[in-house]
Amino acid sequence: MKKELLCLFMFCGSYAVAQQNNHYVISGSMRIDSLRYTPERIKKVYLAREVDGQNVVVDSAMVEKGSFRFEGVAPAAVEPYHITGFDNGSVQFFLEPGTIEIVPFDARFPVGAHVKGTPANEVLYAYKKQEGENGDLAKKRMDKALAALPEAQRNDDKAFYPYQRAVYYVNSLSHRTSAMRFVTQHLDSPVALYIIKYDLLRFFTPQVLEEVYLKSVPSELRKHPMYRELTNLVRAANLEVGKPAPDISGKTPDDKSLSLSDLKGKYVLIDFWASWCGPCRREFPVIKQALEEFNGKIPFTVLSYSIDSKKKDWVDCIQRNSLTHANWYHISTLQGWGSSDAKLYNVEAVPRTVLISPEGDIMAFDLRGEQLIAALRKISSGEWKPISKPTIVADNGLLTEDVKPDAADQQTYQDYLAFDKVKEQQIAQGIEKLRNTKGEAYLNTKDGEIDRTSVEKIAEINYMANRLHFLLEHNDTPLMPLLMQRDILKLFNKEYGRQFVAAVAPSVLQHPNTRSLENSVRSLNLMQGNDAPDINLQLADGTEKRLSSCLGKYVLLSFWESGSASCKEEMARLKKLYGETKAQKDKFTMVSCSLDSDLTKWKNAMKSLGINREGWLQACDGKGVQSISARLFHVKDVPQHVLIDPEGKVISLTLRGDELLMRVKQILSGDLYYQNEGGKK
Repeated sequence: MKKELLCLFMFCGSYAVAQQNNHYVISGSMRIDSLRYTPERIKKVYLAREVDGQNVVVDSAMVEKGSFRFEGVAPAAVEPYHITGFDNGSVQFFLEPGTIEIVPFDARFPVGAHVKGTPANEVLYAYKKQEGENGDLAKKRMDKALAALPEAQRNDDKAFYPYQRAVYYVNSLSHRTSAMRFVTQHLDSPVALYIIKYDLLRFFTPQVLEEVYLKSVPSELRKHPMYRELTNLVRAANLEVGKPAPDISGKTPDDKSLSLSDLKGKYVLIDFWASWCGPCRREFPVIKQALEEFNGKIPFTVLSYSIDSKKKDWVDCIQRNSLTHANWYHISTLQGWGSSDAKLYNVEAVPRTVLISPEGDIMAFDLRGEQLIAALRKISSGEWKPISKPTIVADNGLLTEDVKPDAADQQTYQDYLAFDKVKEQQIAQGIEKLRNTKGEAYLNTKDGEIDRTSVEKIAEINYMANRLHFLLEHNDTPLMPLLMQRDILKLFNKEYGRQFVAAVAPSVLQHPNTRSLENSVRSLNLMQGNDAPDINLQLADGTEKRLSSCLGKYVLLSFWESGSASCKEEMARLKKLYGETKAQKDKFTMVSCSLDSDLTKWKNAMKSLGINREGWLQACDGKGVQSISARLFHVKDVPQHVLIDPEGKVISLTLRGDELLMRVKQILSGDLYYQNEGGKK
């Protein structure tokens, strides 16, 4: 026992010394020191990091009797590094002051190595341990699903597949909820930022990432370089007018660092350009005019970002063209088209301009010539109308009534609602803890406001994780797809919607709630090559029919309105198409959905236009533009047509007029050109 205490004391002492002088020691040993694909033993390993997407080796060490050691001075910020020299991956860890211990590992599988000994690596170790526990739990779920089925179904791969699929996606999504909770528990560590980047970033909408995850980070951790990188990645993914602008930075001609954020409080015109670009140079007089005209009237400045790769070309162009106004700043990284900042703003050609508000939000793109002057005059005169920021999430509008769970799910629903109270309690406890540790006065400081918001957003993340996990654990109830659609779907990247549907247990796959959830997912992902939503058609003869009943044929789904002149013209064309394709009714069918709110008017229009024909389905629910069918297909203007293939996948959403008729005939003739085209994003 004394020996153990002495070792612990010596470790703590050496760690403290290492912390003081930023010195690090990395020690590692391999149980098996041969490569994965050859019996050759490893003789040398390399300490490396990723810089601008490239692997950069910073040190090397010889391997003796399966052991190796690195020493050096740690970087200012705790960052991820890796040890290479293997033929099957690398050892991942965080480089920071102290003694970093790589637990004995099999060099044939270096990715599985565990790293301990310093604060960040202990957090990483805990995260990997949690992932292992999630793997064990995933296996138990699958075994339980298998054991619950009759033997005949267990041994029939086709019969077992729906159950296997549901459990697989429950496991996958549950892993995300674990990562969400882990992040909230370790937001005092930079490791949390890396988990957000690599495990959660693509999971949520940019809006949720901006308003919840970035704001959950406390003031101290926001100083880490990864926080700025995360912020830029989120903003670049949501690059729209009214949204926060990604921060960019570079060196001035006199080698000083300057960032967009340094100019906050001013209207900033970001001007991406290059010395070799003729159109860029033609904009110089306009920029000079803008700087002179609005000098002293509004706080306006220009940040010109050159994508040159040679400093001489860049600087000579600035001097030769006298681009030297006091409010005209110049920066560059001299990386040409490889500039990461240019990529953040989707710069594919120059000139490219972006006008930024004093608050740091995007006001306009690609203002050039008189457009720039006119915009600045509107700002100066007060005519410019600011764009209000959107709320955190936008409902898809498909659930407009109060949720009414089945009688058997009433208690489950109450348990679900209890998470609201848990969130409120967590916020109250977090703020009280902040008050007790930092003091009341701190809460009124800038950092205090950030940390108070952090407490609220941490509770919000836990709230999302708790609700999602709860629904996954109750995926065999109709309540699960109902609440997934109402509460969960709108928070996450639309690509994950399919996983929510796939996680529904086979016993409720045919429930109306599941069909509604699946329709919402299809609507969010509506594009060429993807599945069309399956809408309910209320037909003119009083019967109902689902669009999916038409599968096996090509379907032309048309949205129209009887009072529209252009719709009447289009219906005349469709009437002609109906006559020309009537003989091919085994291959093609037409469905027309009216957005009329007056059913009598709709029926009279069908009669006068002569379109109420056998085999031509005419539908109207009397809800006008509020029709669920119209919202599922994002109908904003009529007429609008959707051409659907026999498998239910969208061929086109934009064809109209004679071009539509020609394309339908082309497809029915056997020219399936469209099958060579992938889904367009």
